[in-house]
Amino acid sequence: MAPLPSENGVDGDDERDEEEDDDLSEDEETTTIAEEEEPKLKYQRMGGSLSSLLSTDAATCISVSDRMIALGTHCGAVHILDFLGNQVKEFHAHKAAVNDLSFDIDGEYIGSCSDDGSIVISSLFADEKRKFEYHRPMKAIALDPDYARKSLKRFVAGGLSGQLIFYTKKWFGYQEQVLHSGEGPIHAVAWRTSFIAWANDAGVKVYDTANDQRVTFIERPRGSPHPELLLPHLVWQDDELLIIGWGTSVKIASLRGNQHGRGNGTYNPVYVLSSNQVDIVASFQTNYFISGIAPFGDSLAILAYIPGEEDGEKDFSSTAPSRQANAQRPEVRIVTWTNDELATDALPVHGFEHYKAKDYCLSHTPLTGSNYSNGRWAAGDEPLYYVVSPKDIVIAKPRDAEDHINWLLEHGWYDKALAEVEVTQGRKELFEEVGSRYLEHLLAEKRYVEAAALCPRLLQGSASAWERWIIRFAQLRQLPILARYMPTENPKLSDTLYELALVALALNPTYHKDFLSAVKSWPRSVYSALTILSEIEPQLRASLMTDDLKEALAELYVRTGQNEKAFSFFADLLKPEVFDFIERHSLHAAVREKVVQLMMLDTKRATSLLIQQRELITPSDVVSQLLKAGDKCDFRYFLYLYLHALFEASPHAGRDFHDMQVELYADYDTKMLLPFLRSSQHYTLEKAYELCVRKGLLKEQAFILGRMGNSKQALSVIINELGDMEEALEFASMQNDDEIWEELIKLSTQRPEMVGMLLEHTVGNLDPLHIVNVVPDGLEIPRLRDRLVKIITDYRTETSLRHGCQDILKADIVNLLVKYYKEARHAIYMSNAEDEARTKRDEKRMEESVTKPPNFKNMDLKSKTRVGGRCCMCFDPFSTLNVSVVIFFCCHAYHMTCYMDSLNTYSDEKEARDGSLDSDYGEYDDEENGESQSDSSRMRCILCTNAAS
Repeated sequence: MAPLPSENGVDGDDERDEEEDDDLSEDEETTTIAEEEEPKLKYQRMGGSLSSLLSTDAATCISVSDRMIALGTHCGAVHILDFLGNQVKEFHAHKAAVNDLSFDIDGEYIGSCSDDGSIVISSLFADEKRKFEYHRPMKAIALDPDYARKSLKRFVAGGLSGQLIFYTKKWFGYQEQVLHSGEGPIHAVAWRTSFIAWANDAGVKVYDTANDQRVTFIERPRGSPHPELLLPHLVWQDDELLIIGWGTSVKIASLRGNQHGRGNGTYNPVYVLSSNQVDIVASFQTNYFISGIAPFGDSLAILAYIPGEEDGEKDFSSTAPSRQANAQRPEVRIVTWTNDELATDALPVHGFEHYKAKDYCLSHTPLTGSNYSNGRWAAGDEPLYYVVSPKDIVIAKPRDAEDHINWLLEHGWYDKALAEVEVTQGRKELFEEVGSRYLEHLLAEKRYVEAAALCPRLLQGSASAWERWIIRFAQLRQLPILARYMPTENPKLSDTLYELALVALALNPTYHKDFLSAVKSWPRSVYSALTILSEIEPQLRASLMTDDLKEALAELYVRTGQNEKAFSFFADLLKPEVFDFIERHSLHAAVREKVVQLMMLDTKRATSLLIQQRELITPSDVVSQLLKAGDKCDFRYFLYLYLHALFEASPHAGRDFHDMQVELYADYDTKMLLPFLRSSQHYTLEKAYELCVRKGLLKEQAFILGRMGNSKQALSVIINELGDMEEALEFASMQNDDEIWEELIKLSTQRPEMVGMLLEHTVGNLDPLHIVNVVPDGLEIPRLRDRLVKIITDYRTETSLRHGCQDILKADIVNLLVKYYKEARHAIYMSNAEDEARTKRDEKRMEESVTKPPNFKNMDLKSKTRVGGRCCMCFDPFSTLNVSVVIFFCCHAYHMTCYMDSLNTYSDEKEARDGSLDSDYGEYDDEENGESQSDSSRMRCILCTNAAS
């Protein structure tokens, strides 16, 4: 079936309005288009065999079941079609036009009636056919819904005879029962469950076959065209609701007294000649003729015939439509139960110009109603509506979710289309189409930010889609906007795409923050840092550099091992971790160019680092950089901190800048100025003095004057300006010049208080009598008596201290002399490794000897390596004999063996003489180790002892 372009009701209204009023303004047209509503139905012409069937015939009626379609023609044929329009079966049952068709609920039987007075009921799946002949045209027929299921084979039919005949199969044939007669021809009949509704000239009646009684009567609308000119239409919406469309009137009757409140509102029932079992729940008039009516969810679908101009000048409600060559197109209107139009579509039916209202009919597939909610049917459960004209059939179908989405796209409501396709979980292809058109729309309107933000939602896990749109954004030079939304996994894209995005971010200062975020957050495996740096570095300019770009480049340099470049950026960014970075990567040489930045970051750590590395980063480098800092920072304060720390670490390292340091101390730390002036020899005295005068630093002035040789002027500053006698006395003491003392006395005598203070500090410095003598007569000195008493007391104390100190000094001299004498008498014993064993044996033997020196163990023992000189006994060189040596402080030395032999000989001679070995030294006792030893038991030099004796 070829698709039929759909046109909504607004377009149709525009066409009619143009015919009625050619002066419609452009503003009104714009407003009408802006208020355009979405159509409820979509249309297409039935294809298949239909065109060939109607080429020589004309359609008169239609009936639709769940299985197939039955089409009656003007020539009396009944064609069974599938839903595509292909002919399945054909019945040539009548000789005149077929007026009505009816399926049973199972779609196994089809009943037809004709103007030839015949009724034919045929089985669609068996060779079964029943035909009933009458002498008057039959206009309406309805099979029992359970016709195929029950053996009674009931149906009802009526026509121009005015009788409604109820047929029931009995044992010997069909039994006919006239349900109604005498009120004109039967124009329409409809059967649902046990209820039969029919329409005649008087109105609509309902009969209950279960109770075998008439239920209600609904009067024919007043002023409606004669039924032969415009047929009434009866449609059961469900088991309780009957829809009646007659002329220009619509009524909805509810059986069993039910009052239905639908989605269109709550309706007050209107009781018109009805029993207590039927209510009219809705009723309204139209401004068009009703050529067909059907339920549409909780609304109504009406096939409307628009009267022409000639009819409009007459009484609309009583005038029958006439055949004319300028008839309007029929319209399908969706209205509520209160006649509020929801949609209007004009149908371009073939030959519509020549048709009248009776030439059209409307039928629909059976409705269940269970799958309709929120204005839509579930997928696959949408009913089909068939608009029949003599030469054409148009199929109308409720628009599904995809149709709604496509309509939204056509009207530029892409956001709504996207929301709809997500809610309905539509086909992947449809979702991709919506996303693609939405993005293209946003890009066309240059709404790049919105488009980029939607990409994760629209592209999801499609790597190919991401690649396509990344390239699209790059072509528009808007890739930096999209970069922040690019996925790094699920899906993972090509490394080239990530690198392309990062380079685009880096070259646009507006997106440097996003560049930094991407460098930190994106996995390192998705791009090459070297590639990005090689692309960025040639294009870097000072105007492009921002803090975010510097930090991102530093991160990339770290990853590529270019730590010095990374440090340069970290220092410019004043990153606190830069000091740890320097130590971790040993970048002390790189610090030379970043002194100012480090000082601004952390003066304490920076100063410590510069001092430690002063051999690598010279003071001249540091000072020159700080001086060039200008307005970036308080460079003078930084200079003060650095030079102060440098002076404490190495007083002479910054000697070239001591003049500057004097100024810095004067500005930032005056307490340190005087100690600095005293310690340094590398500043200019004249400049320092001028600075101190300018700053009013008196102590510093006095010190500098003293160093310059102007001692008297310095003393004058201390006395006259500073007024500090203690400082003056200290200054005079340091000068060690009698003239300065005289000058001090001279200056002090001019001020009585100073004289008193001078008297208090004379002890140890001046003669108080001299001061008293030079004091002018009559000068009143405050607290003179107390100060004189203090002078005398201090003098006595000083004298006593001096005597005590002299006594202590004498005693110390004597004790030290005795100690020196005793130490001088000790011998130095020098042994060797080979002689140690023999020495031990000799010691054992000597312990038994009376003449062994008892203080031998107190001799200093040293390892003999090489000793010059000769033995004073045998006169052999010490180096020729490998024996131990004894050396005395008198410079005599002996072989140990020679000394022991001579000592034994000397002892024997001494005993023979009963003399003392060394009586000259007997008065001194050796008190080492807390023991008193006799002179005869000490080691002594043999030569000196003999000489003494």
